[in-house]
Amino acid sequence: MINHHLLMDCTEMQQIKTRYEEAKAQEDTAGMEAVRESHRKLSEKIASRGETYAKVYRLYESAAERGNEYIDLNDVIWDKDVEALIVSLRENGIEHFTFSATWSSTVETSWLFLKNGCTLEGMVEINGQSKAFGSEEYEKIPAYLFAIH
Repeated sequence: MINHHLLMDCTEMQQIKTRYEEAKAQEDTAGMEAVRESHRKLSEKIASRGETYAKVYRLYESAAERGNEYIDLNDVIWDKDVEALIVSLRENGIEHFTFSATWSSTVETSWLFLKNGCTLEGMVEINGQSKAFGSEEYEKIPAYLFAIH
């Protein structure tokens, strides 16, 4: 089950962003400043939970913002970092993730996921990092779907 803190922190951050957009639309500078202070406090709370939690939080928040069901790993992941990453995902209750990186050593990294207790379940289509040209919809991209055991 996903870490309670991840769910709560992500929900709180979404509420802060919504409040900021509302204050901005009303040109309420005092309201915007109050929301910035709430953002700062939540960011400090997230950081206080540790570096690995903060990284998983950022991945979780990104997935939620893009409308993806799973955390997506799309950046370079160094071989030396795979074990710690999988441990951190596991510790935070993440049972599945997608891997959409397209750089040259993606196959080798996927192999390291398998060697660290993950199972490749297949491929899925997810919302990528960019919005389609002239649209508010995210571009659809393919990704490997892994389960964490």
